[in-house]
Amino acid sequence: MRQDSLLLQRDREVDLVRAGVRQAQGGDGAVIMFEGSHGVGKTSLLGAARQEARKSELQVLHARAGELERGFSWVVVRQLFEHCLNPGDRTPCDELLAGPAALAGTIFDYADPERISGPPQGDAGLYRVLHGLYWLCKNLSSAAPVMLLIDDAHHADTASLRFVNYLVNRLEGSGVLLVLTHEPDGPAAAQELLLSVSRSPLARHTVLEPLGREAVREAITVRLGGPPHDDVTAACLAASDGNPLHLMELLDEMSRRGIAPEQSAADAVPGLTPARIAKEVTRLLHRLPPSARSLADAVAVLGGDADPGHCAAVAALDNDDVLLAADALRAADILEPGVPYAFRRPVVRQIVYTRMSSQARNDSHGRSARSLHAAGADLSTVAEHLCRTEPGRDPWTVRTLRAAAVEVMRRAEAAKATRYLRRALADFAAERDPWILGQLGSAELRARQVSAIEHLREALRRTHDSVVRSRLRLELGLALTASARYQEAIALLAKAGTAGPDPALTRSTERTARTAAAVVARITPGHRGAVPRIAVTVPRSHAAIEALSRGHPSHRVARLAAAALADGTPPCEEDTELTDAVVAAWALNQCDGAEAAERVLRDAAHKAFEAGQLLASATAWSVLGGVLLDTGRLTEAEQAARQLLRQQDERSLMLACVPLAAAVLTHCLVETGRPREAEEMLRANGLTGALPQTALSVPLRIARARLSICQDRFEAGLRELAECREQAGQEGWLYPSAFCDYLSDATKALSITTGPRAARKLAVDVTERARAFGAARPLAAALRTQGEIVGGEEGLDMLEHADRLLLPTSYRLERARVLVALGATLRRQGRRGAARRRLKEGMDLAHGIGASVLEATASAELRLAGVRQIRSGQQQSAPLTPAEERVAHKAAAGLSNREISQALFVTVKTVEWHLSQAYAKLGIAKRGELSRALTLGPSPRGDGICNPA
Repeated sequence: MRQDSLLLQRDREVDLVRAGVRQAQGGDGAVIMFEGSHGVGKTSLLGAARQEARKSELQVLHARAGELERGFSWVVVRQLFEHCLNPGDRTPCDELLAGPAALAGTIFDYADPERISGPPQGDAGLYRVLHGLYWLCKNLSSAAPVMLLIDDAHHADTASLRFVNYLVNRLEGSGVLLVLTHEPDGPAAAQELLLSVSRSPLARHTVLEPLGREAVREAITVRLGGPPHDDVTAACLAASDGNPLHLMELLDEMSRRGIAPEQSAADAVPGLTPARIAKEVTRLLHRLPPSARSLADAVAVLGGDADPGHCAAVAALDNDDVLLAADALRAADILEPGVPYAFRRPVVRQIVYTRMSSQARNDSHGRSARSLHAAGADLSTVAEHLCRTEPGRDPWTVRTLRAAAVEVMRRAEAAKATRYLRRALADFAAERDPWILGQLGSAELRARQVSAIEHLREALRRTHDSVVRSRLRLELGLALTASARYQEAIALLAKAGTAGPDPALTRSTERTARTAAAVVARITPGHRGAVPRIAVTVPRSHAAIEALSRGHPSHRVARLAAAALADGTPPCEEDTELTDAVVAAWALNQCDGAEAAERVLRDAAHKAFEAGQLLASATAWSVLGGVLLDTGRLTEAEQAARQLLRQQDERSLMLACVPLAAAVLTHCLVETGRPREAEEMLRANGLTGALPQTALSVPLRIARARLSICQDRFEAGLRELAECREQAGQEGWLYPSAFCDYLSDATKALSITTGPRAARKLAVDVTERARAFGAARPLAAALRTQGEIVGGEEGLDMLEHADRLLLPTSYRLERARVLVALGATLRRQGRRGAARRRLKEGMDLAHGIGASVLEATASAELRLAGVRQIRSGQQQSAPLTPAEERVAHKAAAGLSNREISQALFVTVKTVEWHLSQAYAKLGIAKRGELSRALTLGPSPRGDGICNPA
């Protein structure tokens, strides 16, 4: 297996060998030269050539040149022929050395060492031996074609290479195939002779390229027993630089350490140092002068900044010594040509770095930091070196790390800032500086690290400046709220409610305090009266949210939100989550103002990011993700949500952006038929358990309920929705726009578990509330759901009304749902022509926005409406859930719905529901098509061309 792995991506070269074998069998000689660096698979190719020769009954003579034998004469020639010229068996030896071949006999006469101690004297003597060797090859090939294999020809002695040159020009009609390998660098004399060989008309010269991504992926799959994650493939490709030998050693090391090719292993791959490669690199370095080893250490420490000047400072060499050392490292095939200096393969850097002593690494990183800082390098680059030094008493280190933290915070790299500040705090010169503690706690808050609470609290205890204390209270209050420690947060923020000299800072503190106070009052029985009173001046943006949550008409909410945005309130200098602009934009989107809300949110997100306000920027992006979802840009919404959740895990602080982004991502995954991925995402981010009972958690709870229903866990989904509705009723949070996300799924789940009457009652209740609110999107969603339940002309009127409401808006996802529901209703009434038009329009809209589940439903309805689709695309419909698959297979086996319900211990309505979903996903219209559809899988979506059946 290992040999085969080294032959990955070498099909062209093996074909070249086979062509040469056929040519030799036909009586003509040929030369094949494989050029490549060490480990690229040259020897493996010669092994494959030997197998091809033996299969074709060629005689095979093999030699490998050695670097330490280069000074002796005829070493390679003797390796090639000494096995067939066995002095103990004179008969075949005499036959092969008969005629002109006898001229070469002297170099095989081991009985007289003096005669074989060196090459023949003079050109005439050399020519006689070369001519004799040529006739030796002729005599050998007279019985059967011959393959001569020479490995590492760049190490071959000069006399043997002269024979190769002599033979190449006389191969025609000889039946001799010469295959040799060599590296591009080597002694000048050898390179000149090999270049002469490659110029022969009979020579086929090819340079072996490094392995590509697919070949690396295949090697990992074979060696580690399973397909790797794309990040692991990329890491292995980068670490080995596509060198097959290095890749195999790397995979052997992963196997030895039990590292599976999963995504989590990608970060570990660059740190692996395979033992065989490490020994080879160490051997090469020990043969070089001390200055070359010092330069190699400097290059390993400096990485991409290893220009000659920095290397001279780190290695303590003068410029001339650096140039000479670089030449020595290049001659040893360790460094790449050019500057800045770089190792030929990334794994070499890790090996060199690992072999350095800890003191040498510490000193080198310190010198690197000062050299780079003096040259004006990026502060984060300097800080990365300082983080690899031991703490000491160096004020310059502390100042530089703090400045670097500020710089990376402006680039939204909070995790880097926390690392720099922790290193600064560890320095004796810092002495638990309260300013550094506050800076660290602030960075940890934005990196969602729980340790922010401890550091912010200690900074607050050590700080006496009133302005700084107000800001620290706000940040600590945000951290406590994000960790669900609401009582502590409200007690802390009450002290800062009137203290802030900055009006914007005061408003930010009040907003956070009001949120925490509301939660404390709700979740703590009898605690409402104990909540500290906070002086609050409610801005218009929050007045809009209050009006929205109380179910006031949408035009009033929109007017308040627009007025808040028109106020032009200057942004707060402090970084907080819920800014006035974000709150107002969110309210505006609920009132059909998606375009205006998107403009405001994008502007707020960019301005906050440029100002280094990561909390405000993240919240703006999370709310913007909801707008993107509502307007049907599922791919953009998914990307934005994933970016926001990238730093999250179950141990992280839950900032405002987390539940909002998770809700958006869950809806996107459900719409695109990936419920299992949504479930795994929630589990990985620690969002499957109890959530804080705040307004910010409501969208996520609704998304989770919808996911449960999608996965046939109807009771669990309905239970979570009921809890949300109960909580909303207690607090007066009506949020009419939330109906759009859950109503249709909730009524279907109710129909299955409770009955159509309960579903109808819910739809009627929601429709009445949506009419009172007056916004187009929630009313259209309610009318669509009620229209599907009611059916007939009344239901059709509701669906037509919903379509008219959405036509002038940008809410494409909801309009696609309405069109498909309208088409299905028309089809059930027998109006097939009108149904086709609506379904076609809905399917095309669903396809355009990537809503694959809805697209599959439209496709199935079109089949029922008598339309045959011409399918040519590659996009696949949503996969069947396990429950749908079980029901579908039993139905395909001929069982009735009642028999299936008895076999699976479910209701008949549940069976009907699963079958309808399976029909939609498989793109079929009736039970008789199940067997074939289950065999072929979901039908691919076509190009939208439809023909009536």
